[in-house]
Amino acid sequence: MKNILARGGIEFLAVLLGITLSLFIDQKIEDSSIAKNEKSLLSDLQVSLNQDIDYANGILDHLKASIDSQKKVMTISCDDAENMTKEELANYLSEVMRGGFSLFPRYGVYRSLVSNSEMKYIENTELKDKLIDLYDFQFKRYENMDIVMENLYQYELTYFFVDHFGYFEENKLEDPDQTFLIMNKDPFCQGSLRKQIMKISGMTGSTHNQLINIVKSMNEISILIDLEIN
Repeated sequence: MKNILARGGIEFLAVLLGITLSLFIDQKIEDSSIAKNEKSLLSDLQVSLNQDIDYANGILDHLKASIDSQKKVMTISCDDAENMTKEELANYLSEVMRGGFSLFPRYGVYRSLVSNSEMKYIENTELKDKLIDLYDFQFKRYENMDIVMENLYQYELTYFFVDHFGYFEENKLEDPDQTFLIMNKDPFCQGSLRKQIMKISGMTGSTHNQLINIVKSMNEISILIDLEIN
């Protein structure tokens, strides 16, 4: 009877050990699968982010050039305008118009993470918080600002330039003599151009600063992703 019980106990322990080992192996496989899935998702996200970083830096260059040109235009006196060449005027106007360039972030990978409930695979809390802040707040705020910028540049400023200088962006102004550019000093002398530039200068500066913060956040996230992947 004791032998039977002993054998039964051993068999029970063997079965229990087998079940435990099986569960342990299954858990390890699941953990490994989750880790691989997380790395794959983060890798895709980093590729998208790095593309946006390059894109955003290009937009920052445009905005900075526009801001610098705006400052110069607002200091041009009536006498300066009298002696200005077509080439100089064309350069000022085209540089100012560079403020109309916009960033269009790539949301695809992030939206996939959210819609497919895959954010749970990212275990780094700091990384998740920064992702949510970037995509759901910083980008959204920039988009709201960009709508205002679009109205200021593509409508108000473009119409002003066309009305007073016969200028429109599509000319590119490589050869001012072959465009509809008109040498008109009145907007400088009467101050109407300065007022028009003042309307866009504040918003252009704010958008530039916002984009600087966005690039900073994207770089921080990219570094965190590197740490997670490696």
